Amino acid sequence: MAKKVDVEKILELVGGKENVSSVTHCATRLRIRIKDDEKIDADAIKAVSGVMGTQKNVGELQVIIGPAVDDVYQDFVKLGGFKEEKAIDENLDAGKGKGFKAVVNTFFEAMTGCISPIVYAFVVMGMFKSITAIFGPSLLGWMAPESDIYVLMDGIGTAITYFLPFLLAYSSSQKLGANTVISLVLAAILMSPAISGVVTAGNPFKVFGLIPMTLIDYSSSFLPIILIVAVQVYVEKLLNKVIPNVLKTVFVPTLTVVIMATLGLCVLGPIGQWAGNGLASLVLALSEHAGWLEGALVCALYVFMVAFGLGGPVFLATFAVYMQTGVDYLYFPYMAIYGMALVGIDLAYILKTKKAEEKETGLVALTSQLLGSVSEPTIYGVLFRNKTCLIVEVIACAIAGFYCGLTHAGVVGLTFGLPVVGSFICFSGLTTANMVNGCISVVLGFALAFIGAMVLYKEEA
Repeated sequence: MAKKVDVEKILELVGGKENVSSVTHCATRLRIRIKDDEKIDADAIKAVSGVMGTQKNVGELQVIIGPAVDDVYQDFVKLGGFKEEKAIDENLDAGKGKGFKAVVNTFFEAMTGCISPIVYAFVVMGMFKSITAIFGPSLLGWMAPESDIYVLMDGIGTAITYFLPFLLAYSSSQKLGANTVISLVLAAILMSPAISGVVTAGNPFKVFGLIPMTLIDYSSSFLPIILIVAVQVYVEKLLNKVIPNVLKTVFVPTLTVVIMATLGLCVLGPIGQWAGNGLASLVLALSEHAGWLEGALVCALYVFMVAFGLGGPVFLATFAVYMQTGVDYLYFPYMAIYGMALVGIDLAYILKTKKAEEKETGLVALTSQLLGSVSEPTIYGVLFRNKTCLIVEVIACAIAGFYCGLTHAGVVGLTFGLPVVGSFICFSGLTTANMVNGCISVVLGFALAFIGAMVLYKEEA
């Protein structure tokens, strides 16, 4: 059972309710908007039972609680008489600030915000592809490729990838604020049999008689539709300003489709596809020629990428490769290794620590990682408070990542959300050797982290 968090003490240490302008929360953190930073005693807040750490962010104090944050938030709101607000996305911090860095952060936050909502579709795809890979002709041979069940399951997995522009049109419009129906129409234009037929025939036409279209097959693509929806937002805003209200219902959507179809087929679509191809080529070259080095570095530094929000560019490059090839060697394998290494650390921490409240911290962290793939409780509650555990985790991941990169093991299905088994079956779908080496990498990360922490960990203040 998670320890009770003393919300009265937290409110007192942030300067009382008079110093709080508003409060909300995300998946793991209580986010308190502060009027005067000088009245905060951050060190004392860290010592409050149940608090795993704090982080300041431009007028906001983030108190890291873990999965129980919603209960803590309700108690805090009730105690201070604050207005209850909707939970926010944990990644929204990336876009705050000014200057070039803020622009880059905002770009990657927007990109990941467009992709993240459809992760469930990839989980479904990964599950069906894993089932067909394990029970199909490539491994156990229990399902014949011509059997109805195999055709159905393979078809479900393939459909999600093929019609990806539709899924992204929906999620991007929701994230960026475009008209969702029009975004879906634009995705339908890219995927139209008429357009696909032109691409197959190799005879481009001039869009509305003006600009020649570029011959590109947009099935399974992801950057083109995101760029199209991003520009659609501004086109709709402009049209809504200049077109009289009485005519908006007809002319805003119609003119949006005319403008965006032209830009999409002739400019934005090709730019997105070429950018995606460039990212894919770069990542594949790195993986082919220095997989062992890339594996050791990415896996070892993964904990810091998560903690400091630096995974956006890597995730974007990875997604480009995954969409083009159906397999990833750069990022997702090390996500699986990292997750199981954290499980090993948490288990050892629970067994080794003598303090009851620290055992509870370890249990919360373990539960969060196993059931929700939420690693912040382990990062802030265990690793960043115990340098030995952090060092063990980094070394364990580096060694396991080295082996994974050396054997060129790749992830096919995004099944990380499944407790324990998901980190193993994600490697199914290519060859038996790929799955064996992937599983060895994951077991190696877990075993090295667990054994290292059991041997080296000592109670720290």
